[in-house]
Amino acid sequence: MSEPSARALQPAARTPLAALIPGLLGLLPFWAVALTSVLETGLDPLLALMALIMYGAVILSFVGALWWGMAIHAPSNAPRATMFVWSVIPALVGWAATLTAPETGLRMLMAGLAFQWLLDGMLRRKMPELLPRWVFRLRSILTGGALVPLAFVWFQIV
Repeated sequence: MSEPSARALQPAARTPLAALIPGLLGLLPFWAVALTSVLETGLDPLLALMALIMYGAVILSFVGALWWGMAIHAPSNAPRATMFVWSVIPALVGWAATLTAPETGLRMLMAGLAFQWLLDGMLRRKMPELLPRWVFRLRSILTGGALVPLAFVWFQIV
């Protein structure tokens, strides 16, 4: 049996379609619900707003949980304990966002997503083996793609 080539061991430089397509599809609820704030869709505006906040909380939980998965596979020199602890904080922020006034909940979600993105960037610089370049590029696109409709709705209600 031959050894794998060095190229085969390199992380993918391009975002795999198997990650890109579901990621982009995950933005659809943000945009669909945000558009109900300006288009007559027949959807109750309060229900749409609550759906947006709940979906944002789910996504914030997901991006936090990525740190749990990375911590599991992290080398011994990684801040694993911190990563495990941090991985649940976004879920708690998302949950709290569902319990507050909608304008506050939207701000909490936007801040949580932006802060998680900043932490992801810091982790990428410190331990690139845990967070490949393509993953951070995709996270950047998806974070922006979620922040814009959240901010759009927030500006509609304040």
